[in-house]
Amino acid sequence: MSSVRSLRHALNGVFSVYKPTGWTSREAVNKVQDSLSRQLQARLEMTKKLTQRDKIKIGHGGTLDPLAEGVLILGVGDGCKKLHDYLQCTKEYIVLAKFGQATDSYDSQGTITHSGSTDNINQQSILSILPQFKGEITQIPPIYSAISIQGKRAYDYARQGIELPKPIEPRKVQILALELMEFHDNNQQALFRVECGGGTYMRSLVHDIGHALGSYAHMTGLKRTRQNTMTIENSLDITSIDKEIVNLDQ
Repeated sequence: MSSVRSLRHALNGVFSVYKPTGWTSREAVNKVQDSLSRQLQARLEMTKKLTQRDKIKIGHGGTLDPLAEGVLILGVGDGCKKLHDYLQCTKEYIVLAKFGQATDSYDSQGTITHSGSTDNINQQSILSILPQFKGEITQIPPIYSAISIQGKRAYDYARQGIELPKPIEPRKVQILALELMEFHDNNQQALFRVECGGGTYMRSLVHDIGHALGSYAHMTGLKRTRQNTMTIENSLDITSIDKEIVNLDQ
């Protein structure tokens, strides 16, 4: 095996980065892959131009939407084999929701589909309905999601304006903790802390909370603060990853 080919497995392990708002998870993965590959190439004094196949093997353990920020789990080399364990682990989010409007994507990046009164929405009314969303609940993922339907992603149908060949099936998810942190009556926005199991959609949770209050709601902000044991505090800053490879092998 050539020295260039061996670069794919020159690093092995699992770590987390802080994905900024506006980045796709794929963009974050590509950024880290390119940066670490270039740095290792320099360390090993390789001069050949790297192709995509030559670069470090890398993957992620659970997508974060472009609107979201926070902990993104990455596996490099043999660490990619462990990423499945992070898909079903517990996670913690801080979720910002706005009441009175629903969108087709269930978040602020979508088109408004419904508007409703917020006259009866206040801190007390929100607190009164939260217990019904704790424990094992049934949830339907949003159409703008990576759910596979007959071999095609749900968001591909949505973006192309194609009707789904069949409805998205409801799924059982676990909400371990759901806390109202703030409510602002002036703009009808609420901040929630959510601890949940794998496969839980925060956009669907916000959408359903809006319905439970007799109105509508959509998600306007999302931060993943923990995934399994990985937290924001021990995640690498992706914007300075070029300087941080030294910390991965010490």
